[in-house]
Amino acid sequence: MQKNELLRKENNIVRILAEAGDEVLYIQCKGIKAPMPEWCMASKFKEYKPCTEDELLELHGVKIVQEEKLEAKERNSARERYAVIAPVLLCMEDESAITRTQMIERTAKEHGVTKQTVRNYLKMYLTYNSVSALVRKHRTAKEKPLSDDEKNIRWAINKYYYCRKKNSLNTAYKLMLKEKYTNAEGILEEEYPSFNQFRYWYAKNKKYLSYYISREGKTGFMKNHRVLIGDNVQAFAAAPGVGMADSTIADLYIVSDDRAKVIGRPVMTALLDGYSYLCLGYSLGWEGGEYSLQTLMINVVTNKKEYCHKFGIEITEKEWPSGLPGCIVTDRGSDYAGNTYGQLAELGIRIINLEAYRADAKGVVEKFFDIIQNFFKPYLKGAGVVADEYLERGSYFGDYKEKSCLTLKEFETILLRCIIHYNSKHIIKNFPYTEEMLELNVKPYSNSIWQYGIENLRGCNVLPDVAKEQIILTLLPRTEGSFSRFGLRVNGLRYFTEGFFERCLKGGKVTVAYDRADVSCVWIYEDGKYTRFDLIESRYQGKDLEAVLAMKKRQNEIIGQEQQQSIQSEINLVSHIQTIKQNAITETNPDVKNIRGTREEERKKRHINHVKEAGLQDD
Repeated sequence: MQKNELLRKENNIVRILAEAGDEVLYIQCKGIKAPMPEWCMASKFKEYKPCTEDELLELHGVKIVQEEKLEAKERNSARERYAVIAPVLLCMEDESAITRTQMIERTAKEHGVTKQTVRNYLKMYLTYNSVSALVRKHRTAKEKPLSDDEKNIRWAINKYYYCRKKNSLNTAYKLMLKEKYTNAEGILEEEYPSFNQFRYWYAKNKKYLSYYISREGKTGFMKNHRVLIGDNVQAFAAAPGVGMADSTIADLYIVSDDRAKVIGRPVMTALLDGYSYLCLGYSLGWEGGEYSLQTLMINVVTNKKEYCHKFGIEITEKEWPSGLPGCIVTDRGSDYAGNTYGQLAELGIRIINLEAYRADAKGVVEKFFDIIQNFFKPYLKGAGVVADEYLERGSYFGDYKEKSCLTLKEFETILLRCIIHYNSKHIIKNFPYTEEMLELNVKPYSNSIWQYGIENLRGCNVLPDVAKEQIILTLLPRTEGSFSRFGLRVNGLRYFTEGFFERCLKGGKVTVAYDRADVSCVWIYEDGKYTRFDLIESRYQGKDLEAVLAMKKRQNEIIGQEQQQSIQSEINLVSHIQTIKQNAITETNPDVKNIRGTREEERKKRHINHVKEAGLQDD
């Protein structure tokens, strides 16, 4: 069975929503008349057979329109209803019905609807697995038609006010009068709506969502004006094992190791446990993208006691426990959007991508950056720290970039100590303590809450130890390679390893992981295993992919430059050969008898004694 699979027995159709061992979460596909989803043994559906979405719609006599084909009003209505059930969907797989009931009560209260309404929305969505199923029914009552003045006001507000130019209401009013209430000479007509009428109609029909999105765009709305409600972090993470990742630019300028030059502000990336707020790992450096994520995940699985020892910091393993989360929540930033990060699923890690600017859904890691930087910023003033007051004219610190004095290693040592303090001694004041936690006297520190969760909570999703090498190989970029009698060809280079002669002769395609920083070897990925292949062309040994491509490009340029001369020379060669051939043609036929004897005579005739000719022998 698979998630969202439909199963049918006669006229009874069920949808599988989740799996957990021998149990499945399912819902009977009966729309709002269906009972709420429940868990049962998978064997219950042994006699059921797979069913298609079309069969379900045909049985119910329902037609679902694709969301992108809905009218704007219908699409907004469906999205508003989906927003009501979104928090409930996050906890659907929780085997405890109490959690789902509590979430339904909470979201019903937040949206001002009844609990039964929330259940109806939920059952309709789960039955048809489509947001379009939530489209609001059309009212039969006809709305009062707009007057000509109201139509003009609506047109002006949509054209001149709800726009990126951010015109004032008064400006939109004046533009309306110019376009709709003047004659050919531009003279204002005697009758026209007043500004008070214009403003009244706007206030009566104003939609704040339309206002913000039309004037600031969807990005500006999501970043600065979106309503932040709900307990999203707890909805995602009811136990340890849900990691939340993000990156930021440190508020500190760093200098080179010899302190001669200012390098800039490094990139900080962190992975936090959503339940305990524990920092599971971090990366710090000058590169973002795949490299920073690879460094982050390697740090997560690294023994923190040994790692801190390299920086002269001694800690116990309890001060900074760690584990690889079975689920990672990220936004849709460029670092997390590529296929490379998604390859973590091969290790059993589930990746959840949020909408952009969903800071409330992963507020743990957002808050972490603020807390960590507030640990060191007050004590590094005048040492390259970025602060708003330093940007003011006449600031005491002047150009704070010139005050930079810390190297990257020195700053990382400070950052490490801040993280250790955050994990083991920073008090979490607003953590939702349970009665059991109070009885066990769990300390309000991230490491203590993490340890309690690991030992006492069901649903922990922390993976067993994963080797560092496995993490590195999993996060390498991949491409397609091809076998041939010349070896394995990847990125225009040839590779080989023992035991693959038959595959080279047979040919075929294969998935290959490669390192952009060094083309000396690649790894084919088959059946969950990696096999190393070494480079055949030694001239590229130890070079990065960009350097190799640059060499190939330069070689092609040189060849291209000489192509015309080579072709011209070949044409000249053909002309010479044909001329000699024409001169050699005679009318007589040569004698073909005794060719061996003729050849011996010719050999003696043309033989030259090079020793005697060079004067090394007497005549």
